[in-house]
Amino acid sequence: MDLLQGPERASGSAEAAALEVRRVSKAFVGRAGQATLALRDVDLSVERGTFVSLIGPSGCGKSTLLRIFGGLEQPSSGEMRSATEQQRGGLPSVAFVFQDYALFPWLSVVDNVAFGLRMAGVGKRERRDRARTWLARMGLAGFERSYPEQLSGGMRQRLSLARAFVTDPDVLLMDEPMAALDAQTRLLLQEDLLKLWEETRKTVVLVTHSLDEALLLGDRVVVMTARPGRIKLDLPVPLPRPRTTSSATGVAFSRMKADLWAALRDEVERSLEHS
Repeated sequence: MDLLQGPERASGSAEAAALEVRRVSKAFVGRAGQATLALRDVDLSVERGTFVSLIGPSGCGKSTLLRIFGGLEQPSSGEMRSATEQQRGGLPSVAFVFQDYALFPWLSVVDNVAFGLRMAGVGKRERRDRARTWLARMGLAGFERSYPEQLSGGMRQRLSLARAFVTDPDVLLMDEPMAALDAQTRLLLQEDLLKLWEETRKTVVLVTHSLDEALLLGDRVVVMTARPGRIKLDLPVPLPRPRTTSSATGVAFSRMKADLWAALRDEVERSLEHS
């Protein structure tokens, strides 16, 4: 199996990259003035239209790297490049999906989905129509006038996905969006996401702690070291597409999962020693 270490794999064609970081480091300074280095010399390129899964021990800087990709954090050193920095017609080129849904409890389901379009100046009728279309695609037709607190966890995460996709972003950044769901709902949402990705071919970076999820969804799985996070392994996932959750079976899948755990185990132990 072709196991490519981070610097070798990450130095792919910059012309094809939607997102790229070069020698990026990030330090956070606490109230007492002490500095915590979250990332050190990270090199990673994400090609257009690909799905990259990002895994690593807790506290290794996965979410920090995702926020740098999305422009919510600035690196302390190094370079961040994006082919989608400019907004298109007022619509965001990057959309986030978080574990905690980040929904507005005072807005109805349809208004939650339409919020990004409203901020971009899209007319009321058009944004409502587009929101309803995406709600139907996510199995939420009939819940337009409901509020987030009236939905189950799985429905709320489908709502978050609808809100992300309705603006037609170039890049989708996902921070453990399925971590809080029960096992059955998580499987269903994984299949929903697989179908959506096949239809739209968005550039996606997914942070997850699940090895199965990382392999099932990703074209590549990038393994990070314990803090300060660096790229330890960049593993191509040659499973054929389209995929379903049944793709997470068989000898090839088991071997890739074993390779990932072999790369990750020492890092998890290191992070526990310093926690």
